[in-house]
Amino acid sequence: MNYTYSFADFRQQINLTQYAAHLGYEIDKKKSTRSSIAMRSGADKIIISRKGANWVYFSVSDDNDNGSIVNFIQKRTHKEIAEIGKELNAWLGGGVVLPEARNYVPDVQEQVYDPARIRRIFRNCRPTTNHAYLQSRGITGALLSSDRFTGRIYTDRYNNAAFPHYGPRGICGLELKNAEKAVFVRGSEKTLWRSNVRAVDNTLIIAEAVIDALSYHQLFALENSFYTVTGGGMSPEQGGIIRLAAQNLPALKTIILITDNDEGGDKLTAKLKAVIAESGFKGEVIRHSPQGRGDDWNDVLQANQNQ
Repeated sequence: MNYTYSFADFRQQINLTQYAAHLGYEIDKKKSTRSSIAMRSGADKIIISRKGANWVYFSVSDDNDNGSIVNFIQKRTHKEIAEIGKELNAWLGGGVVLPEARNYVPDVQEQVYDPARIRRIFRNCRPTTNHAYLQSRGITGALLSSDRFTGRIYTDRYNNAAFPHYGPRGICGLELKNAEKAVFVRGSEKTLWRSNVRAVDNTLIIAEAVIDALSYHQLFALENSFYTVTGGGMSPEQGGIIRLAAQNLPALKTIILITDNDEGGDKLTAKLKAVIAESGFKGEVIRHSPQGRGDDWNDVLQANQNQ
């Protein structure tokens, strides 16, 4: 079949947020930035961005569901390549009814690591022990000012809670959270957030979100335990950091995975266990998730406080 446009044109010229909106996906504004657009349709959540000239996406829950608009359509419609080509050719040729402009974004910026920008923004952040958003989630000032967490939670100039990620050269990423959003600052490199660590610590607790780590400590206050947080799903680079920690912390005896009790938590747990097994770690690995399906540890903390 001959097309007016090529598959390269499809990948580069078709706005994937627009096409996803055409299939009924809605933008999750709380989880979106100018370079990373979160969209969902029912339980299916995707992240759309740009890689060079191409529009790309990945599924939050399925590591094998990612790529270009062609992969996106194949995974969701099971259409043959020829049929997809015909549809996208018509899309670029003006032969389809486009969704309303408010349901998609006109463009996204390519994600590029910008350490200078991250350092500049972080210079305007200040350590906090009294943050209104964290208090609204049940996190106390006493916890934030404790030896375990002091100097690890910040507030930015707009009063967002700010959680720094560090690399070999210092600050490299910054996650922002408030009641309306949960995003990484544009230009961030996502490594791991961590609490303060002491020489006597023998237990590593790994969480998906900083608020879950804070909530868990407020609930259980385990001695000689420090926390690290992936900030959502785990990338291969983050897995490498965890693998090295499991190999190189001589006092480490136990690793506790406090993942959410949901499908995403199940998949992250499996990934973490695989990485830890690859490290040769000989200690105990425990998953400790909330009992209620769909719950995270902040849900548990707030439920306990409301009793």
